[in-house]
Amino acid sequence: MPDIVELRGDIPREFVDTLDAVANARGNGCNRMTILREILAEWHRKKLHEASLVVRVNRGKGSRGEAVGDRPELFG
Repeated sequence: MPDIVELRGDIPREFVDTLDAVANARGNGCNRMTILREILAEWHRKKLHEASLVVRVNRGKGSRGEAVGDRPELFG
């Protein structure tokens, strides 16, 4: 099991209301944190995949992986 940390912050009421409604509809002790963990797990999986594609494409094109600060011409 991964390390667990507390995450706090303000989010719009309608988001929380939707989380609670979905948790209610699922039943079985589901709560808003269960739904948030699912959402974050999926986001995390997609971001890791995205990052691996960026690395793979850049490697395939011979990029040496210079830092952005070393290549100002890339950004205007």
